[in-house]
Amino acid sequence: MARQRYNHSRRINDLQPAKIKSLYPGTIVQFKYSGNKVFDKKPMVLVLWNDYKEYKIHGINLNYLIESKIKMLFEEIMERGNRLVVEDQDDDTDYDDNLPYRNLLKDPYTRVKLPTYKEDRGGNPLSKSEAVKQMDRLYDKKLKKIIKKHDIYRSYFQNKMSTIKVVTYDIEGLLK
Repeated sequence: MARQRYNHSRRINDLQPAKIKSLYPGTIVQFKYSGNKVFDKKPMVLVLWNDYKEYKIHGINLNYLIESKIKMLFEEIMERGNRLVVEDQDDDTDYDDNLPYRNLLKDPYTRVKLPTYKEDRGGNPLSKSEAVKQMDRLYDKKLKKIIKKHDIYRSYFQNKMSTIKVVTYDIEGLLK
């Protein structure tokens, strides 16, 4: 278990309320988490997988990393061709415009372009099996060693989450 929490509030430019269905892989989210023996009651998480059928969010708790380690984590992820962007779901060209839970977020927010089901990545939209295969490959090649070393991977139960907010993170300040 992680032994220390770090405060990254100086890097947060904006927060906006969100629903569980609007949390796509690569979104940075902050929420209140309740339960027995909860170390971080207000985690800031990079969502790796939104398993809403099992009522769980899987991700990396960024509060357990110092800024230089977060920078290293994002660089490792982006080395595989994923981009770190500020998205706005109101844009007509967004991939989620044809999904059932589309355009739930109104303000821009920070997102790492991780492999996502039905997301257009310069060609045909990704199938679910291809998205899962690409995420497994990313996890095995890049994320596994960082996650194991720093003990930062967490699964969060949706019924214990409240005040869910999507984060606009200061990317420019981080990647200087």
